[in-house]
Formats: sequence, structure tokens, C-alpha cells
Amino acid sequence: MVAVVSLIAYFIYLMAFFGIAFILHPISVLEEEDGEAVIEKYHGSCLTGVSRKLPSLPQKILVEKVAPAPVLLSMEDGEVVRSVVSGSIPSYSFESKLGDCKRASAIRNQAVERVTGRSLQGFPMEGFDYDSILGQCCEMPIGFVQIPVGVAGPLLLDGNEYTVPMATTEGCLVASTNRGCKAIYVSGGASAVVLRDGMTRAPRC
Repeated sequence: MVAVVSLIAYFIYLMAFFGIAFILHPISVLEEEDGEAVIEKYHGSCLTGVSRKLPSLPQKILVEKVAPAPVLLSMEDGEVVRSVVSGSIPSYSFESKLGDCKRASAIRNQAVERVTGRSLQGFPMEGFDYDSILGQCCEMPIGFVQIPVGVAGPLLLDGNEYTVPMATTEGCLVASTNRGCKAIYVSGGASAVVLRDGMTRAPRC
């Protein structure tokens, strides 16, 4: 019995340690309107909230409700940067506390300049949708980089011709892929066969 209790406590500790805080934070009960449950979800987006209605449920669902921190919202960008540099505010939580992904990235950008003493002038900040990458593919963004896009093909695959865009900074990659596409084409094309489903976390060029 003691071992089971210890295991559960250890599991909760690990969840909290890795930032999965919904176990330890208070959660709000969904409101029901005309037999329908309204879900308000604040985490996972820099928007103020997303509401949607679901059919009647047999029991009330509990969800976490996270709103932007009013203290940070009332502070100027310069004040927030100074707080990050001093270590009083962690920069990884800006998106949830500010409710504005673009502003969070800009403040983090300034903080990096202040900490490193290096200028990031010329490093692109404008023209990118920072909301789209929240919780998806990049943490603690400070801007973005432009990658040239080449084109290879036509690739004859399963009887259809495809033009293949390739975003890369590796020299000769598009050229060699293009030569491969040409070899496949003059050989009569290629056929695609799915041997198994799988997923890898290794980065690809």
C-alpha cells in the first residue's frame, strides 16, 4: 500500500516538474446553457479564449482556465525586459502570461540582446504568425529566419507528375534531387508502397 501511494505521489511530482500543471492547479466547472456545455480553453493559444458548444454530456467536465497575468499586462516592455534580465520573471512563460505571442517574442528578443550584449538588428521579427507555432514546433521564439525554396521535378510517381518544392540551405541538394527525379522519369516512373506507419523525432534537412 505504501509503495502504491509513493508511486502516485512520485507521478504527480514528475507531472508538475515537467510543466504539466493541470493536476495541481484549480480547475473550473463548465457552465451549461440550454442543455449544452460551453468549453472555455485558455492554454495552448495566445488568444483571450476559445468557446465552443458540445452536446449534452452525462456529467460536467472540468477544464483548466488560464488567463493572462494582470501584473505583466500593466507593465511596459522595458520593465518586463529588466525583470527577465534580473531573473525575476522567466521568459518561457511570456505567451501564457501576456496573452500576446508577438509581443512575447519581441520582449524575449530584447532580453537576449541585453543579456548577451549582442545586437539582433536585422534579425526578422515582423511578418510572422507567432500564434501558429505556440505549442507546435518552437519554444521561446525571438524571431524567424528566411530559408530559400528551390524546386525539383517533375517527379513521376504512381502515374502522376509532381513538382517538388524544397526549403533548404544545403548546396547541391535540390540539384541532386532534380537529377534523381529526371532519372526516375526516364525510367518509367516510380511506385509508392506503404510498408509500415511510423514516426521519428530526428531532425531532417
